[in-house]
Amino acid sequence: MSKAGVTQLQRRIDGLLAFLHPHWDFVNCHMVNYLTDQHWDNFLPETLRKEIAGKEDVDLAIEQLFWQGSEKTKAFPEWKSFLAQGEQERLSLHPELLTSVEELIEGPENADKLSIREFMSAKKCHEVELTAALVDHLAKNSSQNCCIVDAGDGKGYLSSRLALQYGHRVLGIDANAANTENALSRNRKLQRAWNGLTERAELQSQGITPKRRGKKSPTRDTSKNAPSLENYKTTARFITTELNFGELLAEHFPQLAEIAKPNHNICLTGLHTCGNLASTCLQVFHAQSDCRILCNIGCCYHLLREHFSQKEFFGNKALMDMQTDFGFPLSQYLREQQVRMGRNARMLAAQSIERTLDGKELPNITLYYRALLEILVCRHAPHSKNELQVGKVRKFKDFPDYIRKCAAKLEAPWLAAIEEAELQMLLQEYAKDKHYLDLFYLLRMSFAPVLESLILLDRLLYLKELGYERSYLIDLFDPVISPRHYAIVAIKPPDASSVLT
Repeated sequence: MSKAGVTQLQRRIDGLLAFLHPHWDFVNCHMVNYLTDQHWDNFLPETLRKEIAGKEDVDLAIEQLFWQGSEKTKAFPEWKSFLAQGEQERLSLHPELLTSVEELIEGPENADKLSIREFMSAKKCHEVELTAALVDHLAKNSSQNCCIVDAGDGKGYLSSRLALQYGHRVLGIDANAANTENALSRNRKLQRAWNGLTERAELQSQGITPKRRGKKSPTRDTSKNAPSLENYKTTARFITTELNFGELLAEHFPQLAEIAKPNHNICLTGLHTCGNLASTCLQVFHAQSDCRILCNIGCCYHLLREHFSQKEFFGNKALMDMQTDFGFPLSQYLREQQVRMGRNARMLAAQSIERTLDGKELPNITLYYRALLEILVCRHAPHSKNELQVGKVRKFKDFPDYIRKCAAKLEAPWLAAIEEAELQMLLQEYAKDKHYLDLFYLLRMSFAPVLESLILLDRLLYLKELGYERSYLIDLFDPVISPRHYAIVAIKPPDASSVLT
């Protein structure tokens, strides 16, 4: 069991900040400006630039430093040293700060982990199975009458599994009313098909290939009742520390009135809670005495509301304006230092170097084309520099076609008027930069797990500072399958009055 305390976490955070300090501008740069602001020359240390003399060096560096792994080559010693320093800051290399599921459970786990892949992707199935098994164990070990609140319920993937497979009472809360309706609809369909799905999963676990769906299995127990729909309810609310979960549970589960006196025992969970909601869940856990257990996996770090960051752009401004609390930093230690990350750094923290390396994925050509577009902006519409929000552009055959689609999407006559000859000359002028951009992108991507470590350790330190000794950081998912793979778990002591303020 991990025994990481406040002092140990502070020391690790100090190491992260010391490493990141010279590179804040680098991790906050925008790839849109790679060409216009000459990122290669302005952000890479001279020692790294000297080792790359042309396209052949770029290709070799990508192959040997990233695809094969820098420890396997003697070439590019400065790059190798730089990457090694960053790798030492990743959470995965500090097991003393992490707790495994096996350590947390401390005993044989008897949960029936069925691989039920219908109604969700393989990625979501991986996430739901592992999260549901963990939450089930935490809830059952806490109290026989523990209820579960799923924050940011979405389509109800996790909630449905906890209600149908494990028999828990679950209240799913989502800010979007349409999501709550869709979650209930999906759960009704899943409930009707549940017995058939579990039978198929059980046969597959025994190495038996089940018959195609629709063919009645001679082994099916048709007398078996479908699980109850009464265990799963949803409500559309915006979660804050003032939203009383106990009252909501009593409203949606009237039968709890007698068995839950005087207080409910609540397990607050959330699978990939978006942006500030992850931080809010930690604050709710502390603010509401009924919340005895926390199990949260966050995502979308770019949507966090930072305390010390300057005014930032948010696509969903209406939702962001509803945020009343800051999502980073949470810990007093980082608040006293007024640590600022910046939106681009938080955006980078949500990228997956593991998936990139596993798939040997270079950036999509649209990244290069968007950087070329910004050069056209500087030439023909300088007043719009750094202002165009292009978004995704799909199904284009080449750069001129990309520009035509951007002109139509942005309703920009000046862009549509640019002749193809100028576009072709632009491609020739910056052809060499395309290769350098790929290597720059991978180097910047190597900072992603370091930045994510800072966000996660800030959250864990916040809980430790408040006196929750049983708070843990768990590497829960396969990072290639699910890039946001760390869970924050906290368990209040039987008498939590000493840590509630």
